[in-house]
Amino acid sequence: MQISNRLYAVAECVPPGSRVIDVGTDHAYIPIYLMKNNRAESCVATDINPGPLEKAKRNMKKHKITAIDLKLTNGLQGITENEANVIIIAGMGGCLIIDILKNNRPFVQGISKLIVQPQQDIPRVRRFLHATGFKIENEKFIEEDGKYYTIIVAVLGSEKYEKDYEYEFGKQLIDQKTQVFKEYMIKKQEKLNEIYQNISLVDSEYAYKRKEELDKQSKMQKEVIQCIF
Repeated sequence: MQISNRLYAVAECVPPGSRVIDVGTDHAYIPIYLMKNNRAESCVATDINPGPLEKAKRNMKKHKITAIDLKLTNGLQGITENEANVIIIAGMGGCLIIDILKNNRPFVQGISKLIVQPQQDIPRVRRFLHATGFKIENEKFIEEDGKYYTIIVAVLGSEKYEKDYEYEFGKQLIDQKTQVFKEYMIKKQEKLNEIYQNISLVDSEYAYKRKEELDKQSKMQKEVIQCIF
C-alpha cells in the first residue's frame, strides 16, 4: 500500500504492537497501513463527519482490512482506555489539536505515546505539551510537494526548553540538523530578508513596528541557523 511521505512518517512513529486511535482519520490511510504491515495490534479510526468514514470503509474493503473500528465522534469522545495506548492526530490545526487533548485530559494522561502533526501553531503545541505533563521524545521534519511538515512524538514526563527558538522551531529538529531542515531555515531567512527590504522602503508607523518584529524574528532564526551549521 502506497501512502504519502507525510502519512508514512507519521505511521513509522508508531511502536510495533500498539493499540492506536487515529483522530480525524479521513480515508483511514494510516490505520490501514498499520494493520497491513502488522505494526499495530488494533486500530480505532474516528471522524466527526460520516463522509470520511464512508471513504474509510471503501478503502478498508479495497485493501481487505476488517480489523479497524470506525467511530463517528468528535475527537476522542467516547473512547475508552482499553481501546488505545497511542494517539495519532495528524493534519489538523495546532489549536484544534490542543482543544481535543485538553477536552479529554484524563484519557490522554493514560496513553503511552502521542503523535501529532499540526498544520499551524506548532510552537503553541510544543508549549502545551510541556505545560500538561508531556516531554517531546522526537520530532520529524519532512518536505512533500514543496510543503514542510513537522511531526511531534511525545510521552509522559517533565520537560521545559530554555530558549524561545527551541519552541519556535523544535529543539529536536535543531539537534538533528537534517538537510531538509537546514534548507527550510535558509529559505525562511531569505524570505524574511526580502520582506524586510521591501518594508524598509515604506515610511510609516506600521512599517517601523513591523521592522522591529522582523528584527526580533531574524535574530531568533540566525541563532538556529548558527546551531545547525
